[in-house]
Amino acid sequence: MEYKVLRKQYLAKMCFVCGVDNDSGLKTKYYVLENKRVLGIFQGQDIHQSYPTRMHGGIIAALLDEAIGRALQIDEPEAWAVTIELNVKYHKPVPLNQTLYVVGWLHSNGKIFDGEGYIMDEDHVILASSKSKYMRQSVQKIVGNMDFEKDWQPDSASTDFERIDLPK
Repeated sequence: MEYKVLRKQYLAKMCFVCGVDNDSGLKTKYYVLENKRVLGIFQGQDIHQSYPTRMHGGIIAALLDEAIGRALQIDEPEAWAVTIELNVKYHKPVPLNQTLYVVGWLHSNGKIFDGEGYIMDEDHVILASSKSKYMRQSVQKIVGNMDFEKDWQPDSASTDFERIDLPK
């Protein structure tokens, strides 16, 4: 199914998944799609491997967790998803050094809510998937008195596409 790209999401400076200044991170770029889905585009490097040429399972889980949790911010930019439960199914090895996609969306709304997501390759093969549970919290409750705004910034990179075809 083809989805329209509506806008980019904010990125953090040092987040492992999206951090623009984290030299060990994945530097994932996030986009809001129609139908309230979040799309992340990333490429794992050798530093992210478990077995040679394969991404570590914990990093795969982090990518799924981030994409699903970010779906909350589509309608509620001041709310954050705190993970309660993350169930990951590993379908196929996730390769390194190639462009991959992670997609996340929510199934329910409330203080506690469910979400789902998957990682796929350029051929639309689903490599891993997750069904997860989250709790809604404000960013102030999570970071306290920290000046979070200086670390949370708009993505200044250009978007090379207006639509993307996804399996579901």
